Amino acid sequence: MDATFRAIGLELPSRKDFNLLVERAGDQGEPTCLQRRGAVLHGRCWKLGEGLEVWTMLYESGDGEIFYADCRPGFRARYAHSIRPWALTEYAEEGEALVHGYVSETDVQVLFELQNFTEVGLDEFRVETLYVGLCGLAYRARVRARGAAYWQQLEEHAPERAIYENDWSLCGKVLAFRELRNPLSGRQLYWVHLDLEQLRLEALVNHRSLRGTLEVGAWLEADVWLQGHVLDRRTLLSRYEGVDWACSPALFWQALRRRN
Repeated sequence: MDATFRAIGLELPSRKDFNLLVERAGDQGEPTCLQRRGAVLHGRCWKLGEGLEVWTMLYESGDGEIFYADCRPGFRARYAHSIRPWALTEYAEEGEALVHGYVSETDVQVLFELQNFTEVGLDEFRVETLYVGLCGLAYRARVRARGAAYWQQLEEHAPERAIYENDWSLCGKVLAFRELRNPLSGRQLYWVHLDLEQLRLEALVNHRSLRGTLEVGAWLEADVWLQGHVLDRRTLLSRYEGVDWACSPALFWQALRRRN
């Protein structure tokens, strides 16, 4: 997992450094929990700033024994995707959950690590369509002047480089990018918005892992660890800006009618 932490600007050269990060995330992270049959999963989300996060998970068994389950990096994506159909696979004792599905009205598959499943209620997983923010944390990335869009699981594209189920290989045109800085380590990062034709995806790239100079209109090839956050209804409403043209103007006037 060290390579994925490097994507958000954290270097963990030793097990001691990793354990210190786990301890600090546990102390400073915002606590949430998820009830499971005969157990409780405790999540801690340490928000570093700039959308960067560190998640740590603790598993509490039915007899009250608590042990470390997982620690992983995260980034809160800016844009939402609707996923339908979808399926959730949960490994509670390991503190992990994977979502496999399709971007709505396309044949584009996604398989990603679900970061915040201890934050959202069970009702959010009883819906037909999941609304999620997706961002790929890049192991490596290269800028090209020309390219062709693709989106493929890394174990199919380059099996020798694949580590996790949710590793993907991609190539897309750069629509926008912005420089970020990890407030904890000071490392320079790039948030990049990519057009993969049927999918527009955000990626986070460490400056040290990037070959070439980013430009709007250039092509970016990357191997990424795909992760995402489920957006509940309140979050979706708070993210909305502007006029919703899917609603008829007549509906606005109906809301203003007086009741006699």
